[in-house]
Amino acid sequence: MYVLRELWRGEISPTDRRVRQGSEYQQRAAEVRKQMADLAALLSPEVKERMEDINDQKHSLAVLAEEDVFIYGFRLGARMMLDVIGDYEGQFCSPTEAG
Repeated sequence: MYVLRELWRGEISPTDRRVRQGSEYQQRAAEVRKQMADLAALLSPEVKERMEDINDQKHSLAVLAEEDVFIYGFRLGARMMLDVIGDYEGQFCSPTEAG
């Protein structure tokens, strides 16, 4: 199936990707969750709530950054493809043009 058709039909989404079991990412995320839970247990309810609010804001920033990097990477890839298929007049000619 064509990628554009899959995209149009909503069958492709970069956010559908899941973390691979046993991956380095999964291991580090588990460690962060454990440390956050340990820290939260030491905090008062008010400070814990404030920490959760800060983490929510950090998550929102990460989502914005990931979206921007995705768009930039997609645009860069498209520019590279246009460069590959577009006309190019370099300093040297190919053997077929040498005539």
